[in-house]
Amino acid sequence: MKRAVCVCSGGIDSTVAATIAARAGYELYILHVSYGQRAEAREREAVNKIAARLNASELRFVELGFLKDLGGSALTDQGVAVPTGEEVHLDERETPSTWVPCRNLVLLAIASAYAESIRADSIFVGFNAEEAKSYPDNSSEFVSRYNMVLPEAVAYSAIPPRVIAPLVDMHKPEIIKKGIEVKAPLELTYSCYIGGEKHCGRCESCVHRIRGFRMAGVADPTEYELF
Repeated sequence: MKRAVCVCSGGIDSTVAATIAARAGYELYILHVSYGQRAEAREREAVNKIAARLNASELRFVELGFLKDLGGSALTDQGVAVPTGEEVHLDERETPSTWVPCRNLVLLAIASAYAESIRADSIFVGFNAEEAKSYPDNSSEFVSRYNMVLPEAVAYSAIPPRVIAPLVDMHKPEIIKKGIEVKAPLELTYSCYIGGEKHCGRCESCVHRIRGFRMAGVADPTEYELF
């Protein structure tokens, strides 16, 4: 059976990507990285449930406190406010305060080592067009360039895995529709940047989640503090 390492945050995008891999017949090896994000406890809880629902063969957690120690990101630094409400926007003119330096490059390097060690064929990620507007490490160009490097980064005897980003041309409403199509466990996902028991309904990620379900015309199973 084909094997896939699925980089999973516990959110909608990575969960839909992992479900696509499962439906395509891959044996799943789910990887979650803790880099000091505020919502880590809730993300970890979500990933455990998602891995069980998708019958993953293995679930690995990696501790990477170095990215938190760098500071400067609203996701990891309590001194930086998480953007909320009208402050939330994604565009190519600026990178938001929720940017974590080179996060996806670092995560993919870890996933690549994991994939080589288990001889996985592919690495599935939830990168998408909506986040690529402000986060360059979500773009199709980033994925393409990373895949060009991978053959030079593994042992000569190894077959290099390939990064697959099935949502790379999609926005949140399309991703949610795809999730419904492949029967992804959207009700188990957690997106909030704040990390409360319920989604706050105000932060950047919650705003995109709420809008995504609404524009997709799909009932939102999420509990929000705001409503």
